[in-house]
Amino acid sequence: MCRIAAVLTVALSLAGAVFSADEVEVELVGFLGNLPAREVRLPLSGVTTARLEVPNEQGGPRVAFTVEFTTRTEFARDAGRLRDDQLVVLEGVLRPGRLWVRRIHEVDIAEYAGRLALRDGPLDLPVTTDRLVEIFLDATTLPVTFLLTPRTSSRQSKLNDGQSVTIAVVTGRRVVVGIEATRQR
Repeated sequence: MCRIAAVLTVALSLAGAVFSADEVEVELVGFLGNLPAREVRLPLSGVTTARLEVPNEQGGPRVAFTVEFTTRTEFARDAGRLRDDQLVVLEGVLRPGRLWVRRIHEVDIAEYAGRLALRDGPLDLPVTTDRLVEIFLDATTLPVTFLLTPRTSSRQSKLNDGQSVTIAVVTGRRVVVGIEATRQR
């Protein structure tokens, strides 16, 4: 198993699979875009292309892929539709210029509690671009880096250094889906 660190830990599964030199099996987590009419009803009746933007855990610009869904693409659940800006896990074969999608998985979410470590001062939400933040998780002495995106939701519009938070994170990744902050007094 190899890892490409430049994108959100793109897992390359090479064991037991036969691919040409320019094909690699991958699993990507990212945001859909460029869907026809901003959404597609499932099951698909034909080939549909879209764009997948994968957040960069290292804090740089997102990596974009052209993705292709077919009538053979499997869905983890009878979701009914795919929408622009939807966070998805796609499994498929990466070929030059596009990702042929074999399966779409549910996004599993885990919650963690901790305290923010905002060295640059208060943080306004929603963020305008992807942003790395450090959080001291409960019972830890070192901060853990997480990625906030413009789609990260919160009831508060400003967060402060040291503020207690509960974060909802995509399981196995460090992309924060939601932040619930305890108001400071």
